[in-house]
Amino acid sequence: MSDEVLFESFLDGDDRSYTKLYERYDGKILTYQRTILRDHPEAADDMFQEAFLRLFRERKRHREEGANYKPIQSVRSWLFRVAHNLAISYLRQRKKTITFSETGEGDHVWDERLMAPVEESFAELYGESDPLQDEELYGKLLACVEMLPMSLREIYVLKEVNNLPYEEVTRITGVTYEAARMRLSRARKTLRKALSQYLRQE
Repeated sequence: MSDEVLFESFLDGDDRSYTKLYERYDGKILTYQRTILRDHPEAADDMFQEAFLRLFRERKRHREEGANYKPIQSVRSWLFRVAHNLAISYLRQRKKTITFSETGEGDHVWDERLMAPVEESFAELYGESDPLQDEELYGKLLACVEMLPMSLREIYVLKEVNNLPYEEVTRITGVTYEAARMRLSRARKTLRKALSQYLRQE
């Protein structure tokens, strides 16, 4: 069933529909939270739970507001947007910024349910040539994404890994269409340069 059908069913009292929505997006939202809050994994887990709590509270709002309630148009976009706002608010409260990691080391954890096959998630890096499909390269790809500055990393994960259209990316992050395209281009160029020695030459 579509997100819209599940959400309407949930508003009408079907908890199983909420569970299905949760299972559909839990891995993606958790990984996205950890993408932004790379240096704060415990906070990322807390923000993840809060995002889904807010989705659950929509049923209460629906019942309280009745005909005045404005339903969520896109559950996917709404969840990513809430996750983004929660993470950014947390960082602002701490008055810290996420900086470029020289080593790529840290507590960030990638959820395997989110990741598409290498040839899909990183297709732009290879052009017409075939990727080296092995675990070593896969690990290097993830490590390079991890080292991207947060502003580039977030756009890349939304657009390339989650395959969201630019319209949703801009709505989630609050940046303009031009800024999103520029950041994605910079991310691709950075990754291609970092991985150039590992890519198969024609």
